[in-house]
Parts: sequence; structure tokens; C-alpha cells
Amino acid sequence: MDGTPPHADARNHKPERGIFREVVLGKPGGYAAIILLASLAVYGFGPRGLRFFMVPSISMEPTLQVGDMLATLRYPEYHRGDIVVMRHDGEYLVKRIAGLPGDVLNVVDGALFIDGKYASEPYIKEPMGYVIDQPVQVPEGQMFFLGDNRNHSEDSSMERAKGFGGDHDFGKLDEVVGRVIFRYYPYSRWGRVRSYPLVNTAGV
Repeated sequence: MDGTPPHADARNHKPERGIFREVVLGKPGGYAAIILLASLAVYGFGPRGLRFFMVPSISMEPTLQVGDMLATLRYPEYHRGDIVVMRHDGEYLVKRIAGLPGDVLNVVDGALFIDGKYASEPYIKEPMGYVIDQPVQVPEGQMFFLGDNRNHSEDSSMERAKGFGGDHDFGKLDEVVGRVIFRYYPYSRWGRVRSYPLVNTAGV
């Protein structure tokens, strides 16, 4: 015995979970793991519309990064705060639902208000650098969608050109392909993607 307490050097070793991630998800094991997970997912969730997408822009930072690979599932209904992939104006977008039919939204002092009440959004990259001083009501069958990187996102905060009537660029609920449920690449950030229940200070 040299007087060294048992396990004194344990801090120098990776936990089992870390070793598992490195071995199974590192190359080439990572590709095999992804194929296996995808096969199981398609078998189990195919009828629910499981689909895969890659994040194309910085508009959802810091929640999602450019190049993140995502899995989505179709749901019978969607909620404020859900991160969804939608096919809008001929292209796929990944955004967060901020408003649903009947909601009245505006942006004041860099913050979002729903039905006149402040909405907590801890996930956004920075306060909004624009205002929507005239309250906007979401039409039936549509939604108000925003990127988490509010000042660098093309979303419902923008007004369409005059040729489209000058209205805000709402998305249709039936344009939603599915809710983002999982990030499977890069391996360092893989895991479940959680939506945030977006409510106003009145709790609705």
C-alpha cells in the first residue's frame, strides 16, 4: 500500500456513459448506430410521418445550429412553443410556433406579448431589435412562426410586399411537416429536442 486512497484518480477517467458515446457514436460506429436507430424509428413511427431534415441557416440559433440533423414526427395538433419543420413558399423551414389561430401578438421593447401579456422566451438568442406595435391577430387555420435568432430570421415578423397585401407572413397549419423531436447529428449534441410551452403571464 502506498497510502493513496482507493479511486483517488477516478476523476482522470471518463464515466461509462462517456465511453459508450465515444465508442458507439464515433466513426465508424456512429454511422452504424444512426442506421440502426433510423431503421427502428421508421419501423415504429413510419405511420406517424417520421422524416429527417438538416438545419439550413442560423435562424434558430442558439437552439439549433447550421448543419444539425433532425428527426420530426407528425402530430394531430401543434402548440405554441413547438419547434416544427414546415414547407412554406416552396421551401422547408424550421421555426418555432409563437401564435395560433385567434392569438393577438405584438413586440414591444424587444419582447413578445400574447393577448397583451408578456411571454417568457428564455431560448431566444437576444432581444428583438424590431417592434410590432400594432397588434396582429392570427387568422383561422394559420400560425405565427418565429426563429429563435429573432434578428436574423425570415419569419412572420416580416410583412409581405405590397403585392401580397402588406400582411404579416403567416404560415398555414397544414404546411407543418412535423414537430422536431430529436437531433441525431452532430454526435456532441445528439439527443431529444424539447419544445418550450410558450404561454403568456396569465398562463394561457
